[in-house]
Amino acid sequence: MTYNRFFILLGFFTLTAIIGALTSHYLLPIAYALPLTIVTIVLFVAFCGGLFYLGKRTARAKNKFLFTNVFMGVTMLKLFICGGLIAAYIFLGHPENKLFVVPFFISYLVYTTLEITFLIKLARETN
Repeated sequence: MTYNRFFILLGFFTLTAIIGALTSHYLLPIAYALPLTIVTIVLFVAFCGGLFYLGKRTARAKNKFLFTNVFMGVTMLKLFICGGLIAAYIFLGHPENKLFVVPFFISYLVYTTLEITFLIKLARETN
């Protein structure tokens, strides 16, 4: 997968995440969670860019386990960051209701789908 193809996919998936987040903010009483939604989307865009860069570098490495190790480590890091972000928002933001997780999970699912898509394509590039 080329960098151009990745950035096209990233733009498409980001547009999808934004539409999903805007729809959930329009339909649900969660206007207070708009900063969390924006931070989440920016975080996932940066995370996907970093993962693509690392995946691209490790896909052709001589160590065949390096790609898998990087993927597993980054996935664990992503889960800790997401859990920490939600927990910090609950404790520091004192949300009015629990519906603030809807745009978060929409974004999470959209960007996880993107990660699976480009990681599968990168895994095919191995020697």
